Amino acid sequence: MMRRTGIGTVLLAAAAVLLVALGCDRAPAERSGRVFLIGIDGATWDLMDPLIAEGRLPHLASLAAEGTRAPLKSMIPTKSPAIWTSAATGKTFEKHGINDFTVEVSDTGFETARVMHMTSNMRKTKALWNIVGEQGMRTAFVGWWVTWPAEPVNGYIVSSHVPLSQTGGKAAPTKGTLVPDMEGQTWPPELFMELKPLLRTADSITYDEAKRFMDIRPHELSRNFVEGFRWGYAADETYSAAAKYILDRDPDLDLIGIYFNGVDVVGHRYWKYIEPEAYPPFPRSEIPRFENVINLYYDYTDKLVGEILARRRPGDTFIVLSDHGFHARGHADGPDGIFIAAGRNIRRGAELREPHILDITPTALTLLGLPTAADMDGRVLEELFTDDWRAAYPHEKTESYDTENWREQIPVPSNVDAELLRRLHALGYLE
Repeated sequence: MMRRTGIGTVLLAAAAVLLVALGCDRAPAERSGRVFLIGIDGATWDLMDPLIAEGRLPHLASLAAEGTRAPLKSMIPTKSPAIWTSAATGKTFEKHGINDFTVEVSDTGFETARVMHMTSNMRKTKALWNIVGEQGMRTAFVGWWVTWPAEPVNGYIVSSHVPLSQTGGKAAPTKGTLVPDMEGQTWPPELFMELKPLLRTADSITYDEAKRFMDIRPHELSRNFVEGFRWGYAADETYSAAAKYILDRDPDLDLIGIYFNGVDVVGHRYWKYIEPEAYPPFPRSEIPRFENVINLYYDYTDKLVGEILARRRPGDTFIVLSDHGFHARGHADGPDGIFIAAGRNIRRGAELREPHILDITPTALTLLGLPTAADMDGRVLEELFTDDWRAAYPHEKTESYDTENWREQIPVPSNVDAELLRRLHALGYLE
């Protein structure tokens, strides 16, 4: 385990001595082990609760039963790059600078790149992977939004590049994954060649794989919304395999973040088949063919979570979150997401006071024994922790982890910017 540094070490040691001096007849609370952040884009309790009641989603259900659960307050506008960056920084859109899918640029020297997708170097504040690494601890973040190009970190980044070149579906969701032919997708750079055999593209998703989720014929794989499904499924397959590879090769990490996109992808594509009255007329004969896609995808995502839990160690803490919930016609009004927490120092059945997406970073830092920062907009979810742990490990606060002129925010051009704009227009994100 890497050494944790700072004033906190002294304070925590003093707390342990005090417990002994007071003659406490029980062992002091143990430190938390590894902290896992598992992001499931678009997950909503409205669908998960009925599935759990049916005995489905066993891994997510067991985490919630072991620890606690709650709705998670989101932010408006509900744009994935902005919200997932807030989750990883504890700061608002205005502070971290990632407030949309795209940014208009000028004087960049790129004649055709007037509007470009957000890139990691546009973030104006440090994220968890920067903060934790600078404190001598090691991280791995896999698939998190706005992580391309991959930044140098003390650990690993498997970035989220917008892979529009791997599929021709103009209405496919704008999510990220690994692609075969783009630089800067991993840190360290040589990690990419190790992961390349695990990479799935939309074209690699077979008819048999798709048919497990929907009633289609082979020629329908090219239908726009089926191709969008293949794209999201390929991304989740890739990131799941990458996360397991890293954990198996290097399990002694401190903080692990893993992002899965597919629940949101199928929500956009197939919600009309479970709530047809909320949509313009479409062939009702197709409802039986596609009405189970979303629920089956939740089953699949639960399986992915279970594969991570199979690598669990005593002392690990798991936080499962979504950036927002989902309902008919999408998530434009910022419905609540999901929050689950379980682990050695998480109080079973803890009643949480309206946890917010901004609270994720301060809470994760506290679990790792690191100070939170006064310039973070979220709070530590103190009520989440057991009384013993809270008494033994009081959290500290520093002014800020950022430094003046941390870096210049200039977007990095790529060969998919023009196609990205077309897709965002098709999805209704841009006028």
